[in-house]
Amino acid sequence: MSSSPRPPQAPPYARGRLQLGIGGVGTMVVLAAAAAGLGLPATIFPDAGGTFLTDARALLAWGAGLSLATLPVEALGGFFVPRAFRRRHPSLAGWVLGWLRGALVVTLVMGTCGAMTLAAGRAAGPGAAIGVFGILLFAMLVLQVSVARWVAGLRPSEVGLGAVREELERLGGTPPRIQVLEAEDEGFTGGLAGLPGREAFVLPVAWVGQLEPRALALLVARRSHIVVGGLRAAGAALAVLWTLGIFSAASVLPGAGLASVAGFVTTSLWFSLLSFVGLLVLPTPSRAATRRADARLMADLAEDDRRLFAATLGTLDRLQDDEPERTASVESIFHPIPSLESRRRALGGPPRGLAPWHVARTAIYLSIAGMNPLHRLVHCNVGRPELWVFLPADG
Repeated sequence: MSSSPRPPQAPPYARGRLQLGIGGVGTMVVLAAAAAGLGLPATIFPDAGGTFLTDARALLAWGAGLSLATLPVEALGGFFVPRAFRRRHPSLAGWVLGWLRGALVVTLVMGTCGAMTLAAGRAAGPGAAIGVFGILLFAMLVLQVSVARWVAGLRPSEVGLGAVREELERLGGTPPRIQVLEAEDEGFTGGLAGLPGREAFVLPVAWVGQLEPRALALLVARRSHIVVGGLRAAGAALAVLWTLGIFSAASVLPGAGLASVAGFVTTSLWFSLLSFVGLLVLPTPSRAATRRADARLMADLAEDDRRLFAATLGTLDRLQDDEPERTASVESIFHPIPSLESRRRALGGPPRGLAPWHVARTAIYLSIAGMNPLHRLVHCNVGRPELWVFLPADG
């Protein structure tokens, strides 16, 4: 008598991080709903603001309060949970200093974006405020590498790039503009940054040290397919439109507005709630884009390189949560990147179609402009400042 196969079980570390992320995001969503519904911002900031500087000071104070509210969960995710599972982690003092730096920079970005949006709203009405907010989203894309360096102190490096460029030329591609950043967190993956068509290819120095040049060249070639095939442009466009759309919707909900500090803070609370919806719906197209990008690369590779790419995916998975397989329900709700085994099963699929690459994690990064604290509470980066700006990518 045969028994039905058991569903895959998440490794303890991956399960712990997921539960922590669910708890942190859920708690913040409940607090945001309560604060917005009870009109709390109007009692905290009844007469605050009026000029750019006074607006900025009030919003910086609110941002500091958000950091204190998220600190307990972040301490668990950045230090205590990795230590409990014997994963690589900084010392407690190192984590505190890194968190303080990241929290300060993110608060400054939030306060500046909020004050600029409010200044436009007071001067020319809500339409102008929404327009300025849209411009700030594009600025966040352009400045993503700089913001990451400010938040986490990431340093540029040139280690090993010569060998990678040689392998790219052997693959038949033109070496793109590559930037290597030094990060202590093994989960840092870099990504694609900048406006579509002018992307910087950001790589972690750890990959340069741990992967052979041919394997790293395959990952860069894959990102080139993402750019040339329009997957990244589609992802960035949808992320901007989604973020702008839900911020606009949040600004007309009860108590919200774009002409006072209290109104803007209420807008940011509703915006955080709507961003939570994005955490649920945007992972699905993001997973489709990952499979499209894998298939487009595989279509151009010889058999030896296909095997090397599949093996490299395993190495990258171990640097993340080391969760090679998941149940369909867990993956569909919580993970914008398919599991390792799911990706390997789809490697022979057709490379046709357009999908928005990395839209879920691009949108959550852009939500910093709307003072959304959820950007640092999702399970993949909670308590890990080096991943707040470049959330883990799919290779």
